[in-house]
Amino acid sequence: MEYYFSDRKSNILGVGSTDGKGEWRIDNDIETQSVDNRPAVELSLDIHFTNDQEQAVNEMAKATNFIMYQDEEGNAHQMVIESADHDSLGHIHSIVASDAGNDLINETVGAYKADKPYTIADYITRFTNDSGWEIGVNEFPENVRTLEWTSEESSLARIIAVAKDFDAVLSFGFEFVGTNLVKHVINIRHETAGDSLIFFEMNKDINNIVTHLDTYDMETSIKAYGAVPESTNGSTNQDPINLIGYKWTDPTGQFVLDQYGFLHDTIAVQKYSRLLSNSNPNPTQSDWNRVKTFDSKSQAALLQAALADLKKYNHPNETYDIDLVNSPYVPLNQTVHIADVNQQLFLSAKVLSIQRSRANHSVKLTLGEFAHETVSFDERLSELANQMSNISKTVQYYPWLRYADDDKGTNMSAFPSGKKYMAIVWSNKSSVPSDNPADYAGKWALIQGKDGADGVPGAKGADGRTSYFHTAWANDVSGQSGFTVSGGDGKKYIGTYSDFTQADSTHPADYNWALFKGADGDVGPKGDQGLPGAKGADGRTAYAHFAYANSQDGHADFSTTDPNRKYIGFYSDFTSGDSMNPSDYSWSLIKGADGANDKDGVPGKAGADGKTSYFHIAYADSSDGKTNFSLDTPGSRKYIGSYTEFTQADSTNPAVYSWQLVQGPKGDTGPQGPQGPQGVQGTPGSKDVPFPYVQLDAPANPKKGDTWWHGTSLKDATAVQRYDGFKWVDDAIAQAVLYIKELNSIILNSAEINSPNINVPFQHVSIEGSKILSSGSLTLNGASYVISGNIEDTSGKPNGQIYHTEVNPDGLLSYITQTDGTTRMRTSRISMGVLELTDLVSGLGNSAKYITSTFNAHDAVDYYHKDSRIETNDVKNLNISYARKGPNVTIGIAFEMKTGNGWVKIANIRPGYSPFNNDDAARLLGSMSYTGAACELYVSAGGIYIIPWRGQGGYAGSLSFITHDAYPTNDAVVN
Repeated sequence: MEYYFSDRKSNILGVGSTDGKGEWRIDNDIETQSVDNRPAVELSLDIHFTNDQEQAVNEMAKATNFIMYQDEEGNAHQMVIESADHDSLGHIHSIVASDAGNDLINETVGAYKADKPYTIADYITRFTNDSGWEIGVNEFPENVRTLEWTSEESSLARIIAVAKDFDAVLSFGFEFVGTNLVKHVINIRHETAGDSLIFFEMNKDINNIVTHLDTYDMETSIKAYGAVPESTNGSTNQDPINLIGYKWTDPTGQFVLDQYGFLHDTIAVQKYSRLLSNSNPNPTQSDWNRVKTFDSKSQAALLQAALADLKKYNHPNETYDIDLVNSPYVPLNQTVHIADVNQQLFLSAKVLSIQRSRANHSVKLTLGEFAHETVSFDERLSELANQMSNISKTVQYYPWLRYADDDKGTNMSAFPSGKKYMAIVWSNKSSVPSDNPADYAGKWALIQGKDGADGVPGAKGADGRTSYFHTAWANDVSGQSGFTVSGGDGKKYIGTYSDFTQADSTHPADYNWALFKGADGDVGPKGDQGLPGAKGADGRTAYAHFAYANSQDGHADFSTTDPNRKYIGFYSDFTSGDSMNPSDYSWSLIKGADGANDKDGVPGKAGADGKTSYFHIAYADSSDGKTNFSLDTPGSRKYIGSYTEFTQADSTNPAVYSWQLVQGPKGDTGPQGPQGPQGVQGTPGSKDVPFPYVQLDAPANPKKGDTWWHGTSLKDATAVQRYDGFKWVDDAIAQAVLYIKELNSIILNSAEINSPNINVPFQHVSIEGSKILSSGSLTLNGASYVISGNIEDTSGKPNGQIYHTEVNPDGLLSYITQTDGTTRMRTSRISMGVLELTDLVSGLGNSAKYITSTFNAHDAVDYYHKDSRIETNDVKNLNISYARKGPNVTIGIAFEMKTGNGWVKIANIRPGYSPFNNDDAARLLGSMSYTGAACELYVSAGGIYIIPWRGQGGYAGSLSFITHDAYPTNDAVVN
């Protein structure tokens, strides 16, 4: 993952990477999302830095700056750095950032009462006015509400309240061109609270499960009070709304509203009443009573509020702490499943928050809204799971999916339309599903009820509730296109979910969608196949192969399909495919000068017994050779026959020959060939030779085949006609070298264009991979190829930026400007083996400041050299190693002291490795012989110097610095 750091003007200051390959190393990055805090996204991370980078990291990652990145789901984020902690000793710069949308918390909106129903987009636009935010995706375009707020609050809090009233989910979106933010939007979507179908198992994905049970908030009966109604007579002594006198009957019989306004749970009281005993196993009194107040303004609303509260608290509160080991990314509010077989604990839970770290490759989920699940897996599914877990990793298995009218496979079909049963079989035989019902025996499952409108009931759970499995079909993965619950004929995607409601949902977002009908594959070309001969004694089939050519060796105009050649080639083997190697064939002349010598067969090479074999050919118009049989006139015959034996004379019996079609039905007329260049017009010659006339008036006494060019010369001719023996008829000009000054409204096919200037304008074309449009031109001017244009928004409105890319003989140049259209923001140039990159640092126009770097082949390799066992007046066993990558140099050194002299030169610095500043490369070397002893090492352009603290023993160490020397010429190169 790469994180881009920018200032408030979106100028990029640095790029960090979690893989350690970038300019800045990012660690411990944590992206946090939660259901309660939507649409906000929070990010924290650590940036590692060196001493040389300390000032730069403080400037790059300071509070109020931006961080930009794109997550794994393709969503672009712009975060605002809210706090930064700088640890100089630990060389870690830690920041905390939040979604840039949280800037709306700094805007305040007042009380508001709508004068009529408005859409959610109307409300959000009103409460984010002049903030720069636009409406992006809106899945609630028609829904309207009349809403009211009586107090001030932030813009962010207000739009979140709007979304809650519409049961919508908001998210912030950002659109970038490169790293330039061009739009920030608020997306409005339906809640995607579906089943993720992800299961976590104890001792596999879960370390531990801690269960908490308490009865602090439990109730089996509730006395509910609502809001105080508005007075109609001016009285201020009003009692709050209650349920006394309200008539309501629970269709299930579980809940009862009594005359005193208490709502009772008749099942819960039997479980938890203090009167419960062996002698009174089903008590109906002594409830756990609670009195609660709600904001309801009517008795009907108050009843629903009380009923929801009673259902929530009519049992002990049960919560779980689940320590997940392996956790994939699961979207917010999606359902996951937990299984602890040892406890027989099976739960479903919602994902309430997500913490994702790219550097640590981890995802941490916070789960809530736990519910018990009843496990009632079909034994056949368990068996299938066990079989699949034991499948060899080297064997490819394919899913076979079929539908039928019953569990016997009656009227089996590949499509679900009208079918009640479905079967899935995993096979290692073929990727093409079998159409034999016997292959699906025992695998059929009912997927469609009697009326096709409701879900398939599952087994009843421990609480007596029946779960239902629902299916739907659609044309895309979102389920929005072509959605239906009544049959999937022709649909590409199937959607499923399960709940405790019998009726199928008509909301595509409730389903989990999967592709079950892929696109039809392309039909491959059919290859030519040789003629099969009779089977030999060993049961193998021999094939006769023919080819055609215009030379005796078969290399001139070789073809296996076009018989319009002078020579035919033949060979036989046990492979059906024709060889494309002319040398594999025995060639014979079949189109001689006079056609008089085709009576006899073509002699082959003498065999081992001295007998000569002969190859015989005949021609006919039928596959059995009997129609228009001929030995010497292939003419327009459609079939060729052949056989080989030891008799020279050709047989006249068609049955002896093996026949092959060589002339198919007449094809379409091919394209006209190119016309040759025009010669100098001569005088009419022989009466049989067509003559081309170039004149304004019709030629006198023309003959058949003559052509007439209407004009004084071929350059100004306006038409061409040919004389058919009776009249002049229009003629066509074959493609040739045409001299045309201007060509309009014409399509050129298979033409060679010779022109120094070509211009191709384009308008509002889409830039691939984005929603950005562009207008400009592509030009070819001599040796320069140029693409230039502007950047436009989705409606085609230019934002002022200009881009330019050109290819010249000396290389490639590409740049994009700021929105002023002149200041180059980024420029790249590749010329003669050198890459040059330029970035804008600050300013615009003439005040712009840039940073430029170059890169060539020398910069990409490591240079290395070592000098060994040098001895001077002051040191011995001196070993110096030089290493260089780009401008970075590291010198390793080891030596033994001979004297105690100070500030002595022990070696010259090798060319290509001297420090940029003469004396800025120095360090203290530790003694290899004496504790506490040391030696100061200096490296400059003048040489390598030492100041030893002790004139005995050995010293060793390394020193790194920057050089501006030219690259060394004779050192080892390591790629």
